[in-house]
Amino acid sequence: MVAVVKQRNLRTIIVFAVLALSIVGSIVLYIYSRTFAKANRLGLPMHEEAFNSIMERAVPHLLAMMAASAVLAVISLSFQTIVQSRVLTPSMIGFDSVFMGTQTLIVFLAGPFSVWFVNPYLNYLVTAGVMVVVSMFMFSFILRSHRNNIVFLLMFGLVLSGIIGSGTRYLQIMMNENDFVQVQAATSVNINNINTNIAYLSFPLIAVVILLTIMRHRRLNVMSLGPEQAKGLGIPYERELRINLIIIAVGMSVATALIGSLTFLGLLVVNASREILKTHKHLPLFIGSMLLAMLTLILGQAVMELIQGAVPVAVIINLVGCTYVFYLILKENRTS
Repeated sequence: MVAVVKQRNLRTIIVFAVLALSIVGSIVLYIYSRTFAKANRLGLPMHEEAFNSIMERAVPHLLAMMAASAVLAVISLSFQTIVQSRVLTPSMIGFDSVFMGTQTLIVFLAGPFSVWFVNPYLNYLVTAGVMVVVSMFMFSFILRSHRNNIVFLLMFGLVLSGIIGSGTRYLQIMMNENDFVQVQAATSVNINNINTNIAYLSFPLIAVVILLTIMRHRRLNVMSLGPEQAKGLGIPYERELRINLIIIAVGMSVATALIGSLTFLGLLVVNASREILKTHKHLPLFIGSMLLAMLTLILGQAVMELIQGAVPVAVIINLVGCTYVFYLILKENRTS
């Protein structure tokens, strides 16, 4: 038994080391694609001043990718644990729709040149604040009277997402072409257009969300057994459910307001981490999911930069994620 545990620990360490080295390689490839590869395509020499100028913009973008992907992975794993399903993500509650709806409503009411849309700080605070307020309203309205209405919460989130999505599309149809282009640019995942000041503002919030979630890994291990078993082992299930949902809401809001909608990134890396690590313990799954998320986003962005791909990396991630969801659904259907 001890030998088996040691073998599993060694395997986990090797996986983490390989992922960390792969992330370093992806960072090098990303820097190369942003500097030397671009200079070669333009037929220009890469001087030290030009390299430093590009790196001043590339480093915050790298940090933003790493932070956003890490927090999405962590809260996705936490969300899957409390809803007892591997095929659901926090986006099911409607965060992406609220994000797009908020940006559309700002442009529709105030215009694309208003301070609420142009000022990155105000826009970020308003967008993240609206998402947090909406999620808090949902939690307080549905998860009340110490009842576990998580299924109803998901249904309510899907309905809310559909309503907001329909209203958003209606407003976008009524906009003129220039306003619509501004909204599309604000809601699409474009790593190269991340405002560095917003990124630095988000890092402390993201760090707090990640730390709070990881610190609860033992409680999540027990909660993964189910409500009745967790209560029998002394876990105040309803209180822990609310705390985790609040942390998830804040993390999802901050990450989405920072880089836009990445619906299936968390679902993809969390399930891949489960398959690679072959464990139900949350601490190694948290670490593995974060490393896989960083690798996926950085490597995908580096490849898109290198080949000058016209398709955003988010589209590729969501396409692979959708395919993987179908695979998981078919797999669970065969085993049931």
